Amino acid sequence: MRNFNHVSLYAFTARAIHSQVAIIGGGTAGLNVSAQLVRDGHYIPQQIRVFEPYKMHAYQTGWTLVGGGMCKADQTMKPMEKVLPKNVCLSDCPVVKIDPEQNTIVTMDGQKYTYDQLIVASGVQRDYASIKGALEQLNNPEAPVGSIYYYRYAQKIDKMIKEFEGGKLIFSEPPTKCEGIPSNIVFLTHERLSARGVKCDFHVYKANDSIFGIPKYSQILGELAHEKGLHCHLKKRLIEVQDHKAIFEDVETKQQYTSDYDFLHIVPPQKPAAFIAESGLGDSDGYVNVHPNTLQHVRYANVWALGDCSSLPTSKTAAAVMAQTPILIKNLIRTWKLKQPPLPDYEGYTSCPVYTSNKKVLLAEFKYNKQLDETFPVFQSSDSKVMYLMKKHFFPFAYWQLMVRGLWGGRDGIRLFKGV
Repeated sequence: MRNFNHVSLYAFTARAIHSQVAIIGGGTAGLNVSAQLVRDGHYIPQQIRVFEPYKMHAYQTGWTLVGGGMCKADQTMKPMEKVLPKNVCLSDCPVVKIDPEQNTIVTMDGQKYTYDQLIVASGVQRDYASIKGALEQLNNPEAPVGSIYYYRYAQKIDKMIKEFEGGKLIFSEPPTKCEGIPSNIVFLTHERLSARGVKCDFHVYKANDSIFGIPKYSQILGELAHEKGLHCHLKKRLIEVQDHKAIFEDVETKQQYTSDYDFLHIVPPQKPAAFIAESGLGDSDGYVNVHPNTLQHVRYANVWALGDCSSLPTSKTAAAVMAQTPILIKNLIRTWKLKQPPLPDYEGYTSCPVYTSNKKVLLAEFKYNKQLDETFPVFQSSDSKVMYLMKKHFFPFAYWQLMVRGLWGGRDGIRLFKGV
């Protein structure tokens, strides 16, 4: 199992340690970038340093399946040393400060590191604590409250579904930049309970003003929700959790509503790491402020970002990371090694596969300005078993066997040829 505690002892030297490329974050984005940099021969592994405090790497998308009873938590995690490229330098003390003027990183133990190029891929933090009472209920094994956004809470959700005997189910969702994941657990829970003949009253509370941000997919999911008897409440944000009571606030009027529940799933608000804003790299919301098409920082030419921690105005998904990675690497090499300007090649592509049952998936693909950007249009006019087979079986294989080796190009397929 993944140990989410930081290591307590760290080696320290008064001398700053230099790396040509520093990557903050060893999640999907950081791992994918480091793997492609090494495979493409841009750097030898010893020239790259990854900052990642956790000992285990998690395929977090898989936690949906853990909560849905479709896989075990240990199938979603592997030790960092098993997935990082061989001989890449790893620092496991948390980053607390970046000085982009001096090209310096400081970790919690006071150690200083310097870099030529910095890639921020630190993801986001789950902010359960911002919902009053949420952590108390989530950590209470007897309380019917869980979440697929943390593996232990996802295991709890699976147990809750297995033991549920009927009543009112509530699924809450704050303003989010990935609308597919929250919908997954709603439909998977409905499927499992319907198969058992359990009488249920499903309610989905979303802070957003639509079921899904892209009209085509919003209509499809809305029709499926209606067919399945799911009640959707829009512009409602969860602000407090009590024993079998949830308190919501209207995001516009601020009026509060209280609802009883027998089953509650929480999607936590998410926020970027504090060191981003404190280091002067963030936008007004604290995300790394990068150009939306080049992924280069708007002020510092040797700073880059991708994935959840970036300001890129697109849905935050693993598919987006796969599309962003080769563009970031190409532009980094162009600006640093070739002294050429970056190319504005990223158009916001992202993908949100939504499980509508344990046999079908609706694959939503789009880019900036809510424009459709579909790879398999014939299978994307409704939920599809073909898309389910890809999501359930092929995507995890591509992640663990291809991506960690720098071989996976997302919807471009296997990377048979090296990049720029």
